[in-house]
Parts: sequence; structure tokens; C-alpha cells
Amino acid sequence: MGFKGIIVSVAVGLVLFAGVVLYAIHRAPRPRGFSGLQFSALTPAASARTPLLARGGAEIAAVLDDSPADKAKIAAGEVVSAIDGVSIQSARQASDLVRRRAAGDRITLTLYDTTKGEVHPRDVSLTFDAAPPVGKKFSVRPPRTLAKEIFAQPFPAAHASWSRRIYLGPTIRPLALSGLGAGQCNVFAPELWRVAAHSKDNSLFHVMANESFAHAIYKTAKLNGASPDRFLSDYLQTTFGAPVVMTPPQKRSFGFVVRDFGNNKGGAGFLLYRVTGNRIALWLAAVPGGDAGWAKPLVGAVALSMRCASPGAPALVPRNLALPETAVALRCIDGQCGETDFAAGYLTVLRLGYVHNLKGDMFLVHPRKDFWLNGAEGPGYYHQIGGENEKLMPGRIN
Repeated sequence: MGFKGIIVSVAVGLVLFAGVVLYAIHRAPRPRGFSGLQFSALTPAASARTPLLARGGAEIAAVLDDSPADKAKIAAGEVVSAIDGVSIQSARQASDLVRRRAAGDRITLTLYDTTKGEVHPRDVSLTFDAAPPVGKKFSVRPPRTLAKEIFAQPFPAAHASWSRRIYLGPTIRPLALSGLGAGQCNVFAPELWRVAAHSKDNSLFHVMANESFAHAIYKTAKLNGASPDRFLSDYLQTTFGAPVVMTPPQKRSFGFVVRDFGNNKGGAGFLLYRVTGNRIALWLAAVPGGDAGWAKPLVGAVALSMRCASPGAPALVPRNLALPETAVALRCIDGQCGETDFAAGYLTVLRLGYVHNLKGDMFLVHPRKDFWLNGAEGPGYYHQIGGENEKLMPGRIN
């Protein structure tokens, strides 16, 4: 063998040796205990069924019979969000964590049950066995834990007649709203909002987000000779501690006026108000100026869901058919509309609306975009729960 041949042989040997070393370093650790779990990446359907899971997670693709996971009543289809408190970002990570455990070790999995009506996390513990049950035949030895990728289905073909019917249901994800109240005032807001202020006579109701600048306010007062301009300017400066600039008034239906505003602290938002005699009633949404594009509609929808038994409020009147059902309360749909129902006609500008289910859960939707013409229970608004599409009904429940 010549000198060049020796060099080539040495080079090939080094490459093979490096490959063996890399394989030894990067291959999955050899399992030391048996759990019976098999993980997969989250499918789009599983992701849609777990709205409480902000990101990450791994789906349990299979549970072997008579395994520790089976005895712990863990079921295929559930989503793992954490193992022993470690947040799970992928099926491979979940598999690697389980593979490191030996017989007799105990772990706790935080699961989201996507097969039942309520989607709430639960903690389940299991203890590893040394080996699978006697008599079981497996193609992989030892069959401790597996992870595999499940690729998402292709996006529906453009203009295909079945696309919207199949795809729309699982992807309609209305925003869940929670009820807040004080005195004879109540409102629907996203999670992690709180009541910031309330007056005993129900002339003021103020709610806000816990961790960001987002305020929704309902206020009524007597003008006592002050102009609406002066009253609004003074009220905004007192509330937010900074001089304010307002756009010119824009007239809306039913005697309402809307004005956008901003201040030198970076706040922005809108005021919707109506003056009747000596009384002014206003609905206010305030957000950071940089987030106004997306945050103002959301906070505005919170403000327009406020209902208070405020002093001097006009009597209930029949519904005007110009008000869409997704803007008003159920009592208004039945013919008894208050001033908030008429104010909420501004939701058509914000392109949002209220829907609810039979249990009284409230959601925020985009009425035009989220309307499902071919829903299983007929045209309407839907959301997915427990693997099924639940039909939602229009209107607020307060």
C-alpha cells in the first residue's frame, strides 16, 4: 500500500471514529425503567383543544396495556405540559426525561385532558417498573418510552368545496371572558383582570388588567353647566394624571358620540358618550399608544360589556333591529334594552361581538370572520371543546 493509501485509510478511520463518538454523544439515553408511555408532537387538533396551554407540550400518542402509565389512568390523547415541574416543549424532550428514570423511580406528569368536556390541568404520578409485563411482544427492545413526530395536515386547498367546512371549526378560537362585579355593576373581561374602582351609587365602574396598562371605565355624572368637552378633558386628566388631546367629536347612532384621545404619558384610547339633559354617560377604553391597533378593540369590548344600575339611567326600551345580537345582552334580544346595549352598537366598528354557551361561559368573537356557515348544528359560532365543536349563541348574559 502506498503512502497515499495509508493517508486515505487513516482519514477514513478517523471519520468513522468521529461518527461513532458523535452517535454515542447524541443518541437518546438507554432507558432504565419501563413506563409504557409513547409521546408525539402536538397535532393541530390537540393544540386547538388545549387553549390554556400557551406554548410547548407533547401529546401522549399511546399507552401500553398493564403498564405503569395505564395503571395511573393516563390516556392516549392527553397533553403533557410538564414532567416533575419541568416545562415540556417537545415530544423528544418528554421522552428523554422519561428515559433517564430507573425502576422504582416516581415522576409526576402535568396533563391537560383533551378528551373530556372541561380542559383543566391535572397532576398524575406513576412509578416505573423494571420491565414490561410478562408475555408482551414488542418490536423495540426494551420498549420503555418512544417519541415520534406527527406532521400537521396540509393547509386546505384554496377554493376546495370541503376546505372551510373541515378546517374552520377547529381553528375558531374565541377569547374566553370572565365575569367581574361590584355593587350593582358587572362586566366581562379576559383572565387576569380585576376591579380597580367602584362607587357606591354605581355611577363609576373601573376594571383593569393586572400586568399591563389596559383600563375599561363606565362613568355617569351631572354636567352642572359644564360643556362635555371640559368635563371629558378634566376627567381624563384626573384619571390618568396627564394632559390629554382629543379628536373632534364623531356622531354615532342613538345620540352617541365617539372621540379618540392620547396623552403625553403614552396612553391612548377612545371615549364613547351620550348626553341626555344634565347627565352624561361614558364608556372609556385606555391602552398604551403603541398597542392601540390591537388592544383598543379588545379593551373597548370590555368597556362596552359593562352594565350598572346607575343613577338617572334611562328606562329600558325595545330593541332596535340595527343592533346586532352579538352586541347586546339577552334581555335586550328579548326586548328590554338599556343604555349599554345601545352604546355597544360601536362594536360593529371594533369588529367584535359577544357569544355564550348554555353553561353561561362568555366569549369574544369576530362576528364576520368566525361565523361558520356549515357548522354541524347549523350556521353559527363555534368553539372546540373535548374534541367536539360546541355551538355558541349570540349575546351577553349580563
